[in-house]
Amino acid sequence: MPYRQPYRQLYRRPLRQSLIPAALVFGLLVATLPAAADDCDDTVRMDGLFSKARRACPFSYYGFRFQQQSQLCRDKKGEAEWQRLFGLGVAAFDAQAQRRGKQALCDKLARDFPTTVKY
Repeated sequence: MPYRQPYRQLYRRPLRQSLIPAALVFGLLVATLPAAADDCDDTVRMDGLFSKARRACPFSYYGFRFQQQSQLCRDKKGEAEWQRLFGLGVAAFDAQAQRRGKQALCDKLARDFPTTVKY
């Protein structure tokens, strides 16, 4: 009769093999942290744009995705910087609405961001 290893030894991975994927995942997460901090600027501007669009366009649905992320960025950026970036987003909506027309801009936002706004 052949020698059989106990169950634990058959299915137990060496510690080294289990740490390599964990270290890789941790490294990837740490590498993306600075990029996430840079995304705050865009997120706050998008929140300003969509907040203005929510009042100006006849959307039946508005997902608060940008607003929730923007509130988290408010803590990181500070109130003054957040207000400045939010104002840039509102100004971007006004400029595009003047250039394209308000209804055309509303249609474009609904087409480009279907999970955020809907008619």
